[in-house]
Amino acid sequence: MTRFTTDHLKTFVTVIEYGTFDAAADVLGVSPSAISQRVKTMEQLAGKVLLQRTNPVTPTASGQSVLRIARQSEFLQLELERELMGEGGFQTVSIALNADSLATWFLEAIRTLAQEDEIFCDLRREGEFHSSALLRTGEVMAAITSQPGKIPGCSVDYLGVARYWCVASPAYVDRYLPGFPAKTTRDDLNRAPVVEYDRKDFVQDAARALIEEDLKLSRAEFEQSPTLYIPSSPDYAQAVYEGIAWGLLPEAQCSEYFAPQTLVKLAQKPVEFPLYWQHWNINSPVLEKVSRRVADAAHQGLLNS
Repeated sequence: MTRFTTDHLKTFVTVIEYGTFDAAADVLGVSPSAISQRVKTMEQLAGKVLLQRTNPVTPTASGQSVLRIARQSEFLQLELERELMGEGGFQTVSIALNADSLATWFLEAIRTLAQEDEIFCDLRREGEFHSSALLRTGEVMAAITSQPGKIPGCSVDYLGVARYWCVASPAYVDRYLPGFPAKTTRDDLNRAPVVEYDRKDFVQDAARALIEEDLKLSRAEFEQSPTLYIPSSPDYAQAVYEGIAWGLLPEAQCSEYFAPQTLVKLAQKPVEFPLYWQHWNINSPVLEKVSRRVADAAHQGLLNS
């Protein structure tokens, strides 16, 4: 197969980022027909369809591989320019991560990278069970994920265990779970409002199961409780603190409240799951430094790091 040119790869990335051939043409200063011809040439060279002509355009499975390589090529070019400038420039790294990691331990890595390394993070918020999708498409260079399986073209490192607790305020418990825990019924639990991050936040199901186990409630068909959706980790936690709903909080956001009894554990067992650092498998001093800073921050903020 004849290799793609730099113009081919840059065109492909621009089309994906801006969604249409016309928009990419405006950005690159060429005609839409030139963009179309470049993409057509790439598909002829690859022998495969690389783009779905939707609005916006999206890469096919093969196109995702091309997109990842194109972005890696662009990143390495920028890194080369940075080195030739004698470390005088800066570099940006795109990372997908869950909101709780950002709110609790990941900010230390961002601070160190920016202040000491002149490496700046372009963060994309995505749940840890879904963030690997952004890595597969090449949208990000690295991701915090709960998935240990290697993504093609990437390396994976274990970071540690994230621990969460099912908690509520005392006023909330008095109002919605009377007689907790001995006299709390399934009907009480079904009527008790719960807060979730978004509609992909299925970790809450595991929390509900732990609460039912502690309350010694017989197993029954799951009934959806009144649910608030708050897609912000600090505001989610605030809703729990203020007694609006019960929720599943990272240990760092709730452990200090246990001793003064300003939060009540609804289950005596935590919800735990491992986190991994998946990143492009390329020879990049910048990406290696980012990985090292993330590992250091995880060592301080996660369990069993």
